[in-house]
Amino acid sequence: MSGVSAVARKPWPQSVAAQVFVLQLLVMLLLAVLSDVTLVYETRSQTVRGARRQALAAAAGFASSPGVAAALKGTNPTAVLQPPAEEARQTSRVDFVAVLDRDGVRYTDVRPDLIGKRATGDFSRALDGESYTELFRGAPTDAVRAVVPVTDADGAVTGLVTAGLEISTVSSTFYRQLPLLAVGAAGSLALATGAAWLVSRRLRRQTHGLGPTEVTRMYEHHDAVLHAAREGVLVIGAD
Repeated sequence: MSGVSAVARKPWPQSVAAQVFVLQLLVMLLLAVLSDVTLVYETRSQTVRGARRQALAAAAGFASSPGVAAALKGTNPTAVLQPPAEEARQTSRVDFVAVLDRDGVRYTDVRPDLIGKRATGDFSRALDGESYTELFRGAPTDAVRAVVPVTDADGAVTGLVTAGLEISTVSSTFYRQLPLLAVGAAGSLALATGAAWLVSRRLRRQTHGLGPTEVTRMYEHHDAVLHAAREGVLVIGAD
């Protein structure tokens, strides 16, 4: 039983160098986890910001295209605007570009079955002349969406252009970056582990592989010898 108890008491490293090495590893692992979480969050935020910029550029570019404002005042905006809207979507590499009237009813859409139906959302800001982006949640799909007003020569809002990327697209862009982040984190942790091992190795040589108890005993022995020397006691070896 005493042997089993001794084994059970030995999972923690015995030498000072080994204990320092383990503590360094624990600290580095904690720091690595915290930094990785921060990096993943920042990467996610950057991906969403990039999607916002991309959606806004696509919507603003099409809204300011020649003929769009005039087509909105025409008799058949869908026939005129659907082909160039689809071309703009493909060129801008977004998931949708839709042209709406002032009531939010679609003149064009990447899904023809949605044409003639009202888009979900509050477009009052765009009707007041403001361009903006939003994280839209609703039918037909959650998306990072930009809304840009279309104005005529007099500055009056004649319609709206929405463009954006579906959340699934944004997420896939983010997920594609995770392996690179993981490789970088693993490399940093490996370098830090190597540095900790070198420090531990040097410490092991300096402490001769002794544990805390042995180091304490050695200190107490030398301290006792020094006190004895001050008191005039001569320490003689067995020989």
